[in-house]
Amino acid sequence: METDNLAHLERFNKSPPHPSYIAGMIDGDGCIFIRKITQGYQSGISITQCRTNVLQVIRYHFGGSITTSENRNNKVEDKLDDSGEFYHKYNIRNQYNLLIRSNEYTILLEYIRHSIIIKQQQLECLHEFYKLVDIPNLVDDKEILYKRCTEINTNKIMDKEHLLRCNIEYIQGLFDAEGCLYINKKKTSSFYISIAQKNHPIILEKIKEFLGFGNVYKEEFTINKKQDCLKFISLVKNGLIVKYNQAIAFETYILTDDIIIKQNMYKICNEEKHKIEKFDEINCNSGGKEAFNETLRLRENKDRICKEIKLKQVYKEKSEKMMGKGNHNFGKPKPVEVRKKMSTSIRDAKNGISDEIILKVRKLIDEGKLNKEIQELLNLPRHTITRIKNGTTVCRIESKVEKQTLTKEEQNIKKRKILLDEILIVIDKTIKNEKPMSILEHLDAIRLKNNIKNDLTIDIIKNLRRDICHGKNPLYKSEVSEEIYERYGKLIADYNNKT
Repeated sequence: METDNLAHLERFNKSPPHPSYIAGMIDGDGCIFIRKITQGYQSGISITQCRTNVLQVIRYHFGGSITTSENRNNKVEDKLDDSGEFYHKYNIRNQYNLLIRSNEYTILLEYIRHSIIIKQQQLECLHEFYKLVDIPNLVDDKEILYKRCTEINTNKIMDKEHLLRCNIEYIQGLFDAEGCLYINKKKTSSFYISIAQKNHPIILEKIKEFLGFGNVYKEEFTINKKQDCLKFISLVKNGLIVKYNQAIAFETYILTDDIIIKQNMYKICNEEKHKIEKFDEINCNSGGKEAFNETLRLRENKDRICKEIKLKQVYKEKSEKMMGKGNHNFGKPKPVEVRKKMSTSIRDAKNGISDEIILKVRKLIDEGKLNKEIQELLNLPRHTITRIKNGTTVCRIESKVEKQTLTKEEQNIKKRKILLDEILIVIDKTIKNEKPMSILEHLDAIRLKNNIKNDLTIDIIKNLRRDICHGKNPLYKSEVSEEIYERYGKLIADYNNKT
């Protein structure tokens, strides 16, 4: 039996049995309860079986512990019939109970909630009760659910609408719980299959309707015809756990005419139905539920990630509301000390340039080194050197050079590579119709004489000459006196009128 138990665990190692199968098993051999105890209430799902294979499979995926009691687990010797070869049909077997309490049954509840038929109303009570389990001071609400669940269990109340959920997987589960494969030992042609349901025989009518064969008499659904038995076995055997071996042996028994094989198959069925199982892993809360623990781990990770995403969204929305006029500091200049601290913190967080490097850069700049040369010497980005040069990046104990906002006119003047006096010369010589190259040579000579760095190009002269020829004054009022501005403006205008 231990080998058989392991084989079924291996069968369902990757995924649990179909939800309808487990629903059928619970509807047959299970109990959904809410009990009143001294300290409050106790709730859970239990399944009782003489074979632990199905209990171990469900425990592996949905948690719980397999329990028993002394009077249910004290059978150690099998009772044989008069021949001494077969197990007696009244051989009393040990009973085991898979108990899944409120700290574990949520995954199973979700899994079977839309598959269960007979005990659907109890399941809904349990689902609502679980929401209140860890909330104090809700005794009245819990009492209502306790009484409702007890009433349903006592009066065997069932909602017929849920009969529409009947499918082959549900029949597999109910058959494993309440089914029987009967073979007459003395008469080889006598056999049948049955499913019993004392409290809700209406489910048997639904099974008959679903299968399209079989008979219902009182509280039992039976299949007697050979072809119908074979058809039923072919439909259910691959989903069975408790009666899996019986179903294979029963099918072989029907198909063969060999008396020896029939006897062997009968022996297998007899052993599966009546042999006592001795199971030692009683009340083991840690082992045997690896898939359940993995599901919990994945759910915890999912909840954590979802919570992080939700928090990020909350912070994002809060940040957006604080932007612009939504911020109480909007429009207020930050104190110098605050700006200095912010700048230092940001630089430290980004592993920014050290004060020592800044001082080295300044020294090299004072020595007349070009940005490119400093970049090669200190292996620094060119823009970093530029920021040190213009005072944007300073030592941590220093204050930044405040940037002065320049007008477009001031920016244009600052970008010029030609001096103001040189522009006046260009205007004078353009009016005299001198060529651009001649003007450039004249200016180069002046710069050479005055020891001024010469970075003038022919393009600079041509661009100035083009503006003059189009009547545009290259001077700005802010850089010359009003008299000079007007005089040169008039000269340019007269020149263009003549041409």
